[in-house]
Amino acid sequence: MTLTTGVAARPVRFAQIAVAVFLAIKVALAAAAPPVGDEAYYWMWGQKLAWSYFDHPPLHAWLLRLVSMVLGWNLFSLRALTWLTLGGTLWIFGAWAKRLKPDDPGAWFWPSAAIYLASPLFFLMSGLSFHDHLLIFLCIAASHLVLVFAERWEADGSGLRWLYAAAVVLGLAVLTKYNGVLLAFGIAVFFVAHRPLRPLWRTPHLYLAALVSILIQAPVVWWNITEGFASYKFHLSERWGGTPSTIRPLSILEFLALAVIFVSPFLFPAIVGIIRRPLGSVFADRARTLALAVFAVSSFVMLFLSAFVEVFFYWNIVAFLLLMPLLVGWMRRRWIFALHLTYGLVFALGLAFDTAVVPIANATNGYDWTISSTFGWPETAARVEALAREHPVGFIAATRYTTAAQLGFAMHDADVTALSSRHDQYDFWFDPAAHKGQDALIVSDRQLGTRDIGKQFDELIELETVPYSRFGISIYKPTIYLGRNFHG
Repeated sequence: MTLTTGVAARPVRFAQIAVAVFLAIKVALAAAAPPVGDEAYYWMWGQKLAWSYFDHPPLHAWLLRLVSMVLGWNLFSLRALTWLTLGGTLWIFGAWAKRLKPDDPGAWFWPSAAIYLASPLFFLMSGLSFHDHLLIFLCIAASHLVLVFAERWEADGSGLRWLYAAAVVLGLAVLTKYNGVLLAFGIAVFFVAHRPLRPLWRTPHLYLAALVSILIQAPVVWWNITEGFASYKFHLSERWGGTPSTIRPLSILEFLALAVIFVSPFLFPAIVGIIRRPLGSVFADRARTLALAVFAVSSFVMLFLSAFVEVFFYWNIVAFLLLMPLLVGWMRRRWIFALHLTYGLVFALGLAFDTAVVPIANATNGYDWTISSTFGWPETAARVEALAREHPVGFIAATRYTTAAQLGFAMHDADVTALSSRHDQYDFWFDPAAHKGQDALIVSDRQLGTRDIGKQFDELIELETVPYSRFGISIYKPTIYLGRNFHG
């Protein structure tokens, strides 16, 4: 059946222009925005290969190490993978468009690509070198393989190799970030909800495919066994300050509000439309069933968690991913499409100014530490290197894992460490006993302070502050200290 409803039936030139604009902004951000703290942090993981890591599984870090070996240590290398995963994601959008509108795939693909790039959630998380950009690609790739399998199985009972390929890619998604498991449960629901696939539960293949995905998690399991199950303890208890027991209604409302803001309020009428009715195309309705199964599973889990703990908006990214290449079929109003693109453009331009030019809060007589602390690290690194020549020290540190990673990235030194009361990956790399009695250079700032580090040295001497400003606007003022006789 050829689809003629929704934005997919409209001229595509406007969507093509929008895609070009959003990609241009992404290029500018990738080239000009300094590394966000977690980007630098994950880069350091790649420089210190392990079976897994404290915060997340290892696949992204392994790939960052490979990139550093091929392209070197620089800002382009840091974000190079995001372009590959974005290209792969849009390629799958194109493969779906050929099935959704075979007579004119471009009329479906270009609006879909524009919708995806204009969603603040996906614009942001597909461009930062967090684990999410890789998770996005692997999740939609696994879903695509599942749909190809379903297509062939329903046609003639073949296609099992696509099922096992999907299991491998799904396993890699979970090996990237733990919330990839929500896709796995969504796919399981799909095999129940989609009637033609139900007989598979009476064969060994679904169970063997699940086993393949599980076996791919062996590096994470092994690392946790050798490290006292540190990751599992962190995610299940430590990060919440213990086992949560009190319901927080306001946290639920915050979770829902942030979902609307970051996905885009102008997409929710089409999302409601997808929930309410099928489209009448075999592939569209099969993909709709899968997308809604994943959406329901992921959203229910995150909504439940939000009743007890703070849930970050991007944790539910899996829920909305499979809806993105489908929405044009249910988006009936061109003006809603235009409002969504405008909304996304305002966000993208604001993000570009905020992270690559001057933090908006600083420019309006406020202060945003999270954004401000990404600026000025090459200048700070130069002063630290100069002071290290004047004051021979045993090690160099900062007072938070993000600032330690940013300083280390700027110095091209993976041995820069973090001295902080917060539990992080640096605790597995830095051995205090091996550095006992050494002097150290430490970088902190007014917000982070020196309380955590002052008690670890006999004496803490302030050496100098390295202020960073642009256009006469003060942005960040890190201070370098000399710590005498480290005792941990």
